Amino acid sequence: MKKKFTPENIQELKENQIFVFGSNMNGNHAGGAARLAVEKFGAIMGQAEGLQGQSYAIPTLNEDMEKVTEEDLITYLGNLRNFANEHPEKEFLLTAIGTGIAGFDTNYMAYMALRANLPDNVTIPEEFSKIKGFKGFNSDMTCRGFKYEEGKDYEEQGDISACSNGFHYCLHPLDVFGYYPPAYIGMNKFHEVEGSGDMDVDTDDTKIACSKIHIGAELSIKSIVDAAIKFTFSKCKWVKEKIATGYQGAASATGDYGAASATGNQGAASATGYQGAASATGNRGAASATGYQGAASATGDYGAASATGNRGAASATGDYGAASATGDYGAASATGNRGAASATGDYGAASATGDYGAASATGNRGAASATGDYGAASATGNQGAASATGNRGAASATGYQGAASATGYQGAASATGKESIALAAGKDCKAKGALGCWIVLTERGEWDENTYPIISVKAFKVDGKSIKEDTFYTLINGEAVEMK
Repeated sequence: MKKKFTPENIQELKENQIFVFGSNMNGNHAGGAARLAVEKFGAIMGQAEGLQGQSYAIPTLNEDMEKVTEEDLITYLGNLRNFANEHPEKEFLLTAIGTGIAGFDTNYMAYMALRANLPDNVTIPEEFSKIKGFKGFNSDMTCRGFKYEEGKDYEEQGDISACSNGFHYCLHPLDVFGYYPPAYIGMNKFHEVEGSGDMDVDTDDTKIACSKIHIGAELSIKSIVDAAIKFTFSKCKWVKEKIATGYQGAASATGDYGAASATGNQGAASATGYQGAASATGNRGAASATGYQGAASATGDYGAASATGNRGAASATGDYGAASATGDYGAASATGNRGAASATGDYGAASATGDYGAASATGNRGAASATGDYGAASATGNQGAASATGNRGAASATGYQGAASATGYQGAASATGKESIALAAGKDCKAKGALGCWIVLTERGEWDENTYPIISVKAFKVDGKSIKEDTFYTLINGEAVEMK
């Protein structure tokens, strides 16, 4: 059965209908839908939650008029679910709770309503019927054997069930790294998407299954980091103090030389002043330092760190973490497994040392290094350098006079910028280049209990004839052999 939508601009109710509105823990129904509930549908001042007249209150603000926690939302929506199940004769008209005075993101509240698994006698507002998120793909835009295209819409038939049937994606930007690491053989891709139709959730993380999906634009590592920080900050309670240690707490230091620290799970820290520093050490925390010479560090799992000011530094050491430093001379480091680091400013450097990590330095003379197995490094700025030292890593240098080096077992090096060089130095490595570039290939012998001994090293110019452009080659018996 398709979910019915709540009518807009409700002014009267049928005898069996209940108006569901967002409230606060003080029961002060003074504005928005809450005020309408008092004036028309029997809501009671001072009653924070539950049935009152022909209305039902769900708290979205606490006693201090701050956003309630995600756990509280789960509880309050669960109470509505249980009450609606106990009264199948009633129709509960859920309004866009939390998206007005409370300030929650509409997309997030749509997800929370979906997660609550509300029964069919609860209608939802139409703006809750579509949920945006993030989806990972293989390098060829396939996922679970199905090929997608950017800008296209797809529809799945049958019962939709998370981890079983339907199109899958994640609400939290970094959760996609758990399914598609930011770097892998051939480089995975990430896109923003929008799901609709029949939907289901997996409560182990923020995975969503849907019957209809739209594939939006491709996202860079930096875009994912920025989205992760925005996602985390949108749910946090900001405090006047510079340290927030509670669960889902947030800290903000906006003055010069200020520092902000959020040590609780899912916390967020922001230091926007000159030479400020921000640190979020809890799981899924986010840290952002936007001021000149600022530094941001997120050490918890799923954390994200962003330092956008000049000479800033960002470090995310937790698994699935991501770090982005966009200012000039900035540096980004993600040392956790499957982490990603992006430094887009001039002279920036990005390093991802965990397995499956990815590092991207897009500024002029930037450098990117991925030392974990299956890692990938990309340097797109002029004279940039990319190095992938782990087994099966990939290095790409697309800028003018850039260099890419893959030294691990079965690594790949790519030089697509003008006058660039791709070096494949590891065992069974391969390299490719654009027309006019050079590739350096290494042939190694079998393991001798110490190393893979070098047999020969040769350099080849990509002339489009004997060495084709954009084609991987390896060295066998001293000859460049095209990889099929």
